[in-house]
Amino acid sequence: MDNPLKDLLDKAAGALDGKSSKTTKETSSKTTRKPSSGVTTAKAKAALGMMESKSENVKKLSLDKQKEVLAKKTNQDIINAAYKVADELKLKGGPWPLLRAAGWGNLTDNRGGLYKGLAIDEIEALTAEQKTALKKVLGL
Repeated sequence: MDNPLKDLLDKAAGALDGKSSKTTKETSSKTTRKPSSGVTTAKAKAALGMMESKSENVKKLSLDKQKEVLAKKTNQDIINAAYKVADELKLKGGPWPLLRAAGWGNLTDNRGGLYKGLAIDEIEALTAEQKTALKKVLGL
């Protein structure tokens, strides 16, 4: 049975030690002995650690980019985006439940001021669907 995750980890482990890796099928067709689990596990853990680290860096870059773009938006831009998202997602109550959930209820106090809030992905009260729609509308 093919295991895509194991194949990926085997390839990553092979890349770490400079050797080309073979798929599980190729290995099993040439030998009945299982590969040494100690070496494979250590290499797989190292490769997984590298992938997780890369994923964290991508998330940080994404948040930094969001903050950079949002810092150039006015509070009114954020309000307008909330209206568009509420319409697009057919939210009950219009944009206000979204604005309140995001902590944006006070943006109307200074509509012309630059946005100084959290990045969209940092707002825990929003659903994934709402975050995706807001990022799309705001060009993130």
